Amino acid sequence: MNLRLTAPCLALIILFSLAPVHLAVATPAALADPKPPQVTASFIYPPSPLIQHGIAWLVYEMVITNYIPPSYTLDSIEVSAGARKFSYSGDTLKDMTRLAGAAAQAAQSRSIEGGRTVIVFFALDFKRASDIPATLAHTLHMRSPDGVEHALTVQPLVVQQRAPIVVAPPLRGADWLAGDSMHNGLDAAHRRAILLDGGRAFIAQRYAIDWVRYRLVDGLGSTWSGPEDKNSSYFCYDSPIYSMAPGKVIEMLDGIPENVPHSGKIAIDVNFFNAGGNNVVVDIGYGLYAFYAHMRPGTVTVKVGDEVTTGEILGHVGNSGNSTEPHLHAHIVDQPSFLAGQGVPYEFERFAATGATQYIAKPHDQMFFKGIGELKPFTNDYPAENAVVSFP
Repeated sequence: MNLRLTAPCLALIILFSLAPVHLAVATPAALADPKPPQVTASFIYPPSPLIQHGIAWLVYEMVITNYIPPSYTLDSIEVSAGARKFSYSGDTLKDMTRLAGAAAQAAQSRSIEGGRTVIVFFALDFKRASDIPATLAHTLHMRSPDGVEHALTVQPLVVQQRAPIVVAPPLRGADWLAGDSMHNGLDAAHRRAILLDGGRAFIAQRYAIDWVRYRLVDGLGSTWSGPEDKNSSYFCYDSPIYSMAPGKVIEMLDGIPENVPHSGKIAIDVNFFNAGGNNVVVDIGYGLYAFYAHMRPGTVTVKVGDEVTTGEILGHVGNSGNSTEPHLHAHIVDQPSFLAGQGVPYEFERFAATGATQYIAKPHDQMFFKGIGELKPFTNDYPAENAVVSFP
């Protein structure tokens, strides 16, 4: 797992399912169950390693559907990952589970009613990338309405043996916050953003980051000072956005008006094509695409067909599209679509960062942070949840 994909010149980065990858298949032993659970279990997208704050992770999602009227209770899930064993039950499992068609937060219970589908969000941690196995084995422990316990063995999930792509930073300087970087909490908005297109489910934002700048105000990290409804009050506003990797511009959009921060209103009717506001999409090779979203109107500096180099300015930070305040939303996906692609892991070649900070949500989508620790140097890594980051 020491392989690193790098761009021809410097280094790389990327930015937003319920399409089955592997179906639940009964093993010969499981056939001994005279009344096997009438459910399917599949995976949205096979995982590959993410190196975050020095820890190796596998991030993926399981989709479970009950095909008969009676409800099943999902008591626990066991995951065998090489030498590591993971077990999830009780409130932990409930918090990892989302009911399809409901809000992105946790399911209200571990009961799967007839005809319903739940999504279980996994994040497995390993000490080293070399500890990550080639396959993951899952066993679902379920109870039927008559109280009988069942163990459903799911076909092994193959781990993609692809190291995260290494990219250069999209911003410069200190005091950046890696807003909603990958984590598995209930408030992981990017992590749980399942969107469908062409009959398939995608999580393009699986590893997306909302980059904002902060200053300490009364002991809390704040993203603005001055009139809250003015974009110019926000510390990151109009900052240059740099290409994380060399590549070819395959999409760009400019001219979308900006939103009034924290107003609860969006200046446009948001759809799949304009959700990123003024944005740039760069084909960075390896079948991967880097997305840079919510730019200030009139600042996009490239056009479709342009070849860009690492560090080239693409535009400036703004508040356009599906955005509540100025920020840069960036992620990397496996298809040239802002929302209809699978988000893949990536690493920044060099930066300093704290560990995770505590996000405090206040009315009107205001963002505050506390528990900001000491900056430490990182190479070929991805920042912790809401970490403070300093780029060269």
